[in-house]
Amino acid sequence: MNEWVFGITSVRPVGDADYGPGAVFEGGVDLGPKTLSSTAEIQGWQQDHLIALRSLAGFDFTATLRLQPEAHDRTVLDFELSYGNSGGVAARAFSKTIEPLLALAARLTTDKLCETCTRATQPPLQCRPTASTTETRPADATRGPGSETSN
Repeated sequence: MNEWVFGITSVRPVGDADYGPGAVFEGGVDLGPKTLSSTAEIQGWQQDHLIALRSLAGFDFTATLRLQPEAHDRTVLDFELSYGNSGGVAARAFSKTIEPLLALAARLTTDKLCETCTRATQPPLQCRPTASTTETRPADATRGPGSETSN
């Protein structure tokens, strides 16, 4: 994971499981002015198709990585990152600062993962990466399509 997740400084399994549903990890991501630490659990898993993470503690986020074959030599890579915002003034200011960094991290992560997958496949796989980030708002705020609520 260190070779394809932009800015990752550490990741280690917590407990016996190191993959699949229920596996828990602690990690940190350095985004320049701030290192974000979190404990996250794999909540969705389909071998070679889906990994979905949700934070349990620390930086509040959800991340979903989907791999969808388009043809025998082409796969669509979709990475979605949503992060929490408690709604306070400081949290809103922090969100405005970190949003461009998270968007860059998501884009660089998908590019790097696509390169890693391409190198690992024979014949070379054509990869079309997409990435998105979404700020989640408090439960009483208006939410747009596709936004998720963090509790």
